Amino acid sequence: MPICRLSTPISPPERPRAKALASNIPSHDPFLSLPSGLPVSKPYVICQLEEGGEPCVVEGEISTGHIWSRQLYLNTFPTASILALKTVLSNGPLSSPGTRGSRHFASLTRALQTQCCISSPSNLMGQQYRSYSFFTKLTADELWKGALAETGAGARKGRGKRTKKKRRKDLNRGQIIGEGRHGFLWPGLNVPLMRDGAVQTIAQRSKEDQEKIEAEMVQQREEWDRKRKMKVKRERGWSGNTWGGVSLGPPDPGPNGETYDDFDTRILEVRNVFNMTAKEGRKRSVRVLVAVGNGRGAAGFAIGKATERADAFRKAKNRAVQYLHYVERYEDHTIFHDISLTFKRTHIKMKKKPRGYGLRCHRAIITICRLIGIKDMYAKVSGSVNMLNLTRGLFRGLSHQETHQQLADKKSLHVVEFREECGPLPIVVASPTGALRKDPEPEDDVPDIRLDWEEVRAAQGMKRSVWSNLKRGAT
Repeated sequence: MPICRLSTPISPPERPRAKALASNIPSHDPFLSLPSGLPVSKPYVICQLEEGGEPCVVEGEISTGHIWSRQLYLNTFPTASILALKTVLSNGPLSSPGTRGSRHFASLTRALQTQCCISSPSNLMGQQYRSYSFFTKLTADELWKGALAETGAGARKGRGKRTKKKRRKDLNRGQIIGEGRHGFLWPGLNVPLMRDGAVQTIAQRSKEDQEKIEAEMVQQREEWDRKRKMKVKRERGWSGNTWGGVSLGPPDPGPNGETYDDFDTRILEVRNVFNMTAKEGRKRSVRVLVAVGNGRGAAGFAIGKATERADAFRKAKNRAVQYLHYVERYEDHTIFHDISLTFKRTHIKMKKKPRGYGLRCHRAIITICRLIGIKDMYAKVSGSVNMLNLTRGLFRGLSHQETHQQLADKKSLHVVEFREECGPLPIVVASPTGALRKDPEPEDDVPDIRLDWEEVRAAQGMKRSVWSNLKRGAT
């Protein structure tokens, strides 16, 4: 009896004979013996090729596996449509006790998915098969670690710093479930399930449309990489190569639902610190100093330590908002009086300035003053410029300043201010809440302020520029 092969489509004249051949085979049993009249030395596949049609018999060599790979493509049957009704074969190969090796049928169940029957010799049995080896059991983190060479003696000791650092990429970013190189359109995945009130069928894009979509995807990935590398100037810190001055945004919400949307966080210092341990040796961690503030007098600072830099940022940002200081401001733009302080080896001298003067200070002091809300001030830092001591000294000086009202209540006198635009006319800025003292302040109560010689020279016009009377050679 003639049998149709899979490499050629089943023609209409041959379908009655295939129908007669498969009439005695039930469709519910996937493993059957062929009816009488056919040899049992070779396995056969009986499948239904068109809707409403009868099953037909196809002959092929299962040991080579080509018959199943050809069934993966729909163009094998140009004149018939494969009907996806029922899967009758489980994933995995079928092995025979009398033969060596396994025969793979996984592609049949993955691609054909139709009502079909497989005939085989009586000694054929099924065995589950899963590919498992050294290459399939590695996780993505382990593979990236090997590709980026993050661990090694050179990386731990700081060698190779000038080489271009490789970055980890998210390969799943931009991937759409259902999209592939062949351009198949799967309803419910990459195309809508319903269209014009009817369920769409599986289709395939044209070659031109597929090339256009792939080009758009490549262009989109390049734009993502470009945006990641590009930094806006106003979002940068003090310089392009340091973390100082970079904004971390508001702190995270608290456990009770409180939010800090009006606060901002700025990085003051990022340092790598090391600790020698008996078990791990030289253990590296990151120490981050940040300051937070809302621009209305509330500000604070904190230190965060962690192995990873991002964790240290998060710890410092959320801890700084728990240690806030309130700084009094004169007319919401400057300090109440001049401040001179010494914290360990750091000397800071701050001066009150009129509106519009700006901030002429150390860059860290400028960042902290903006978080506090101070807009006009002059500060001179001498001695050690250790960032932690500088920050502690600045907050100590600003937190302990005396307001005009406190000074008036303390002295029981009016507090007046002289301005250049007003001449010798004094301006009363505060008055005591209690009784006004009539006798003048004793001379012993007047603080003895130590004058700065540079300021005295500048006030008397004795300070000269180092560039004055500079003689230049003839050109």
